[in-house]
Amino acid sequence: MQDMVPLPGIFDPDFIAANQGERANNIIKGSKKEQVQQIVQDITEFKVKTKVDRVVVLWTANTERYINVMVGLNDTKETLLASLERDESEISSSTLYALACIQENIPFIN
Repeated sequence: MQDMVPLPGIFDPDFIAANQGERANNIIKGSKKEQVQQIVQDITEFKVKTKVDRVVVLWTANTERYINVMVGLNDTKETLLASLERDESEISSSTLYALACIQENIPFIN
């Protein structure tokens, strides 16, 4: 595994412990929507490069703080997608990865 190079990831310091920030040095920049688009692109390129038929994403990142279900923000698929369009701050990194997986019909295990 020493030859493997990790792809940049989504990092939002508002959702994890303060002592984790200094280690985050390979980050996807941009709006939340752009970050989701990058994850979709990375998954697509991985599938092509490795010639696999199926991908499963296993979320193993840091524990995130709890987010309440809020009407108009994340209570339905439609409000969550609208919140993504508005670049709402209360969308966690794990949710962005899950949205990318849902968009691509890929299982996401949290």
